[in-house]
Amino acid sequence: MKKKWAVLLYSALSLSLLAACSDSGGNEAKQSAGSDDSTLTVWAWDKNFNIPIMEMAGEYYKKDGHEDFKVNVVEMSNEDTKQKMVSGFTSGVSEGLPDIVLIEDYDTQSFFINYEDKFAELSNDIAFEEFAQYKVDAVTHNDGVYAIPFDSGSAGLYYRTDYLEEAGYSPEDMQDLTWSEFVQIGKDVKEKTGKWFVAFIPNRGTHYMQMAMQSAGLWYFDDQGKVFFKDNPVIREMAVILKDIEKNQLAKPVDYFAAEGIGAVTSGEVAAVNSAVWYSATIKSAEDQAGKWAYTNIPKLETVENATHFSNLGGSSWAVLEDSPNKDLAIDFLKTEFAGNDEFYQEILVDKGAVGTYIPSQTGEAYQYKDPYFNDAQIYKDFSEWSAEIPGVDYGVNTNVAVDALRSVLQDYFDDKLTLDEMLEQAEEYYNMQVGE
Repeated sequence: MKKKWAVLLYSALSLSLLAACSDSGGNEAKQSAGSDDSTLTVWAWDKNFNIPIMEMAGEYYKKDGHEDFKVNVVEMSNEDTKQKMVSGFTSGVSEGLPDIVLIEDYDTQSFFINYEDKFAELSNDIAFEEFAQYKVDAVTHNDGVYAIPFDSGSAGLYYRTDYLEEAGYSPEDMQDLTWSEFVQIGKDVKEKTGKWFVAFIPNRGTHYMQMAMQSAGLWYFDDQGKVFFKDNPVIREMAVILKDIEKNQLAKPVDYFAAEGIGAVTSGEVAAVNSAVWYSATIKSAEDQAGKWAYTNIPKLETVENATHFSNLGGSSWAVLEDSPNKDLAIDFLKTEFAGNDEFYQEILVDKGAVGTYIPSQTGEAYQYKDPYFNDAQIYKDFSEWSAEIPGVDYGVNTNVAVDALRSVLQDYFDDKLTLDEMLEQAEEYYNMQVGE
């Protein structure tokens, strides 16, 4: 199983929803973990969110009485992180691996099941009852807890009020949309403003499917862990939605979370973004657009009973490597700041839009903050309240394989080479071939 999973990770160069910019190169010489006993090397992605937050945590820890402490955060895409971790684990060579690594919640079970002995078990060090239970569940394996939960992925629809007004829509018109209404608005925006409606590659738009599935309490797998494509009502509805977006050229075809996708949003090329609360930091990085953005809940499915307007996208956790020469320091650092520092959480909430899942931090005044960028809307209060309505799902161990299977056939469906039924049948066959079922 370990070998098969490693091969899949090597071959799937862009499965993750949140893949960010690749390592900048200048940090290559600094990647070796444990370069001294007061420096921690951390692998993370997203220079607008995860990276500056980890650097801020390092400054807090230094002020907490650890004057010589340093945190060396290496910017590395999610995909590169996974591939380099698997390479190190399978080769048995720990040199060059980090002390702490950021792992997306969709990937945690695969890592901990296949490489359990490579991660430090933390239940004796961290009070996990103080974190949101759905996040703790994501990093629990065989009664052990192998990472510290970090951010919530509570999702919403961000939109440019000026572009929508030009297309004939008010903020009231954007409330409680269905997915088909969302597409129609996109058509009107493109026709009347000439702007792209969204920015992502439709045949790789499985993050839309995942938001929609979680909003209905469903996932790629059934209760027995078997692949659930052909009869999954969410996948069927969202495949049609994605095809409509592609056919009408509503999406600028760029990688959603790579530099070109972020640039399309921050340069003003697009009118809307379906993403999580953590994406607010990226939107706010375009200071010239302050006051032009608003948000609402995500669109709702029409064909699925009990569907909601609430979902999760992404979210991640911090894991410590068992073989790190600085394991004890890494655990103490994470415990002190990410599992105990309310002031730190209040600051990253306002500064970076980081809605943490550390429960004691959620009663602070920062959650009442009226953000001038969003015309004094209480964005953190709203997204936090939405998070309480998110249906829970079991991500299983093969989410990335399921993503790859669907992406392998979506374009043929868009091009009318396959019917919807044929497309989903082929996707199931691909998935079963990869996992050996």
